[in-house]
Amino acid sequence: MVIVASQLYSEGINPQVLMKGNKLYEMKIMKRPNYNSNIIFRDSFNLMPMALAALVPTFGLDIDDKPFFPHLANRPENYGKKIYLSKEDYMASGMMPTKRKEFDAWFEMNKENPFLLDEALASYCTNDVEILMCALVAFRNEFFETTKRSNHEGIDVLKECMTIASACMKHYRTNHLKEKHLSIVPERGYENVDNQSLLALKFLKWYSEKNNIKIQTAHSVGGEKKVGNFKLDGWVEDQNLGIEVNGCAWHGCPKKSCYPDDNMMLPNGMTAGKRRLKDYERKKFILEQGIDLKIFWECEIREMLENDRDMKEKFNNYLDEGPLEIRACFFGGRTGPLKLIHEARPGEKISYFDVTSLYPFTNFNTNYPIGHPIVHTLNEEVHWTCAADNPYQLALLKVFVIPPKKIDIPVLPAKFDEERLLFPLCAECSKLNPKGNIIEDYSCTHTERQRGWVSSCTSIELNAALEEGYIVKKVYRVLEYTKSDNELFRPYMREFLAQKIHATGFDDKIKGNAIEEEKFVKECWEKFGMKIEREKMIPNKGKRAIAKLAVNNLWGRFSLRNQGLTQTYITDDPSELADFLDNRSIEMVSIDELTKEAIMLRYLKKKEWIEEHECSNVVISLWTTSAARLHLLRLMQKVARTSNCTLLYTDTDSLIFSHPEDNNPLELGPHLGDLTDEYPNHEILEYCSGGAKQYGLKLKRKCVNNEEPEYVLKVRE
Repeated sequence: MVIVASQLYSEGINPQVLMKGNKLYEMKIMKRPNYNSNIIFRDSFNLMPMALAALVPTFGLDIDDKPFFPHLANRPENYGKKIYLSKEDYMASGMMPTKRKEFDAWFEMNKENPFLLDEALASYCTNDVEILMCALVAFRNEFFETTKRSNHEGIDVLKECMTIASACMKHYRTNHLKEKHLSIVPERGYENVDNQSLLALKFLKWYSEKNNIKIQTAHSVGGEKKVGNFKLDGWVEDQNLGIEVNGCAWHGCPKKSCYPDDNMMLPNGMTAGKRRLKDYERKKFILEQGIDLKIFWECEIREMLENDRDMKEKFNNYLDEGPLEIRACFFGGRTGPLKLIHEARPGEKISYFDVTSLYPFTNFNTNYPIGHPIVHTLNEEVHWTCAADNPYQLALLKVFVIPPKKIDIPVLPAKFDEERLLFPLCAECSKLNPKGNIIEDYSCTHTERQRGWVSSCTSIELNAALEEGYIVKKVYRVLEYTKSDNELFRPYMREFLAQKIHATGFDDKIKGNAIEEEKFVKECWEKFGMKIEREKMIPNKGKRAIAKLAVNNLWGRFSLRNQGLTQTYITDDPSELADFLDNRSIEMVSIDELTKEAIMLRYLKKKEWIEEHECSNVVISLWTTSAARLHLLRLMQKVARTSNCTLLYTDTDSLIFSHPEDNNPLELGPHLGDLTDEYPNHEILEYCSGGAKQYGLKLKRKCVNNEEPEYVLKVRE
C-alpha cells in the first residue's frame, strides 16, 4: 500500500490516510471531477493476519501454491537473460526444516533449467494477487456464513470492517450483546475533576513545604474548603488565603500559547470566553467574602518545573494521590526467566506447557463488572492483611501497598517507567536498577515506605496479593461495581469454540475410538455447555482459521486507544495547514514534504480532547488480563511449591519448568484452559534464556537413538 500511496502522490492525488504510527491502515480517494466514485485501499493483513503462502491450504483454494522465488537474484543485472541459480539465491539456509526439505527436492528437479527472471517476476506477482484475491473472497463468504442470522444476511467483513478485531466486535454487538448492557467508560475517568488535579495536588504539597505553611486540600480531613457553593483547591487558614490551580484547557488560559480567543472551544463544550466569565464571577464572589486569592495556571507550573530542578525532583518523589486513572490498572502478560540456564539432570525432566487459549478461557470463566461504578474518594489510612479486610470485592482500587520481604512468586504487577512490567518486592530497588543488576550478597535495606508503591489494580488481583503477605496501608480511590455478569462472553465463545472444534476434527489420539470420542463430546457439554455434533467433526482449515481469530481478537477491542496514537492528514492547501497549526486540541508531531505541492501532517489529540469510541470499555480488557495473570500465577505456585520442582521461564500463557520424571505437578488436558505439551515428541535436554521473549531449547526426539539434537531459538525484541 505504501508503493500505491507513493504513486498517487506523484500523480498529484492526495488520499485521506489512516495511520497509527508508521502502520498504514487505509487510504481513501474521495469523489472529485473526472472521478465517479470513492476508491478505498485497505491492508488485508489486518483482516487475515497470516502469511500469503498459508492462504491456499487454509481456505482450500483451487489455485497454484506460492512458488519458491530467488529473491537474492532479483537484481537489475539479471534482467533480460537466462541465469542459473544456487540454493542461497532462495535464502534456503533460513527456511524451516519442513519447508527446506520440500525446497531441496524441488531444487534438485529444477536446478539444470535456465531461469528467466523477467517472466518469473510477472508470474510470481500475478500468483500473489490471485492467491490474495481468492482468499479474500473465501474469507468473506465464510464470515457471511458464520455471522448471518434469521433477521440479517451476515456481516460483509470487507466492506464494514478494517481489522479482524473490529469484525469480531461487530458480530458480538450485532448477534450476542444485550442492548444497554455494557457501559461506555470515559477515557478521563469517573471523577468530576480537572485533568490537572494530580498536578494540582503535587503543586499544593510543594507550595506548602516551600513556604512552611499548612494547606487544606481535597486530601485533608473534611476535604476542600467551601466558600458559599464553591470549593477552593487549597486553603491557608491563618492567612485567610485561597489557592486555585487552573487547568489551561478547562478554564481557558488567556495566554497567547493557550486559549486567548474568546471563541475558542474548550473540551467541556464551553467557549473560552464563557468559561473565563464564569471564573470571573466565581473569583469576584470569593473576594467579596474578604478572602485573598492566588491563582496558578497549569502552564505556569509546568514552566516552573522545567526551570527548577529541585522542584521537579520533589514532584517526582511525591506519591500519586490523585484520581484513579483506569488505564493504569491495565497490564499485560507475565513474561521472563526465573533462571537463566538449566540442564536436565538424571531422573529429572524439563517440560514446556502451554495453556490452551488462555484469554478465551478467561473470557468464558470470568465474572465481569458491568455498568458504571460508585466512586469512593477516601484517602484513608488502613491496615489490610487479608482479602477479608477489603470491603470492595468487585472494584478497581488505588492503594499504597507494601510487598512481603520474601515470597516465592510475587503477585502484584507494577510499572515504574513506560517500558518494563515488573513484579517487585521493593519499588526503590527497581527504580535504582532500571536495567536490572547482578550484585553478590545483595540485601535490601529500604524502609517499608521505600519498598511500597501506589498500585492501581483490580480487586481480584489485590485480594490474591493480600493472601500472599502483601499489606495495604492506604486507600486513595475506589471504583466499586454493584453489578456483574459471568455470562458476558459465553454465548459468543461457545459459538466459535464449537466451530473451531468441529473444523479441527477429533484429535488423532482418540480418533476412531468411539468411547473416547463420546467422552470428549460429553465433557465439552458438561464443562462449557457446547454441543459438539459428530457429523460436523470434519477438518476445515478456513472455518478453523476464522474461529481461532474470533476467539482471540474480541476482548482487546474494548480497550482500543484513542489517546497517544498519531493521526495523519495530507494536504496541498495552505489554509488547511493554517487551520491545523492553530488548532489547540492537537499537538503537531511532524510536518513532512511529500511532493513540491503536498505535505503530510502527523498529529496527536491532546488528552483533554480525547473522546470515547462506540465500544470504549477498558475495564473489560484490563479485567481479562488480570484474571489471566491469576490463572498463570496459580500454575506457577503449584510448580514452585512442589518438592524438587523449579520454575525456569514463564510467558503470558506458558511455563517452562523442571521436575522429577515421576512427579509432574501439572496435568495435561484436551479442553479450553487445560495445559498442552509444546514438545510432546521431544525431550528437552537443556534450557537457557537471555531475558523476556528470549530463550533457547536443546531437544532430543523421543524413540530415536543416536540422532543429532535439535535446537529451538526464540528471540523477539
